[in-house]
Amino acid sequence: MNKFLPSLFIFLCIISVDRLNVSAQDISGTWIGNYQKTLLTTHPLQVVVELTISNDSIVNGLSHLYYSGKKYEHYRVRGKFNKGDSTIYFKEDSTIAVYLGPLSSNCLGNYSMKLHYTDSTMVFNGKWKDNNRALFHCPTTGVYLVKKLPPEKIITGSIPDTGEKRKPSEMPSSLDIAITQPLPDTLMKREQEIQKLLEYDADEKDSVLISIYDNGEIDGDSVSVYFDGQPVIQKTRITDKPLQFYVNLDPRQPTHRLLMAAESMGSIPPCTALMIVKTSKNRYEMNLSSNFEKNAVLEFFFKE
Repeated sequence: MNKFLPSLFIFLCIISVDRLNVSAQDISGTWIGNYQKTLLTTHPLQVVVELTISNDSIVNGLSHLYYSGKKYEHYRVRGKFNKGDSTIYFKEDSTIAVYLGPLSSNCLGNYSMKLHYTDSTMVFNGKWKDNNRALFHCPTTGVYLVKKLPPEKIITGSIPDTGEKRKPSEMPSSLDIAITQPLPDTLMKREQEIQKLLEYDADEKDSVLISIYDNGEIDGDSVSVYFDGQPVIQKTRITDKPLQFYVNLDPRQPTHRLLMAAESMGSIPPCTALMIVKTSKNRYEMNLSSNFEKNAVLEFFFKE
């Protein structure tokens, strides 16, 4: 959050989380929301939080804050999800990139929220609080995050009405909420470590070429690769000859995620790879590392 920053508070028709079984795979994915508006802060247009859950409770991911004038904040987050009482806590513990202009400064904070449901969405409601409790810090504020329910868990029929509803114009667009397919259970149990984050613009969205090489001695490493949860490479050895595939980036979806999972680590652990990303305008090189406890993640986000 920034000191001229956070959003609207939401009032929703909710149903008890007891009516659905909450799983880590449900919580993982893209959440869209905002903060309650506060004085002396600049309010973002949207807050996007990418969460992955390992070992049924450990939270890792990214938070993205988007402002008018192409300003932004991007942080890594870590925390814990308590399935027993459907509460989540995570904090922004490191900065990836911030651009706010000369008159604003950023604050890293922590989120404490509880999960509720509408008929078709999952909703975290709670508080955002500045990690720095010095005399001058960003004010504590309300925060909400919304994610669509998987199709098989959408509730039909009557929903208890609290009498307080959000206006339709305040609800996130269906295009804003990325539906990422769940990974296989064996990979979901690993930590999903975001190792690189790339910005792209509208001119770079089509036919992005991904090439993956072994970046050291060719020792028998093999990988599986997923793009937004969909498999693109399955249990294939990496060598000095590239594994290549194309992806398209949709600017209507706030983030895209490419995940590399080690299937074998060869004779020299861990499994390491050189990944080259070529768009119509740029070429990026990055080293990724994965093992049987950690998947390597490359995150793309749209720079308007």
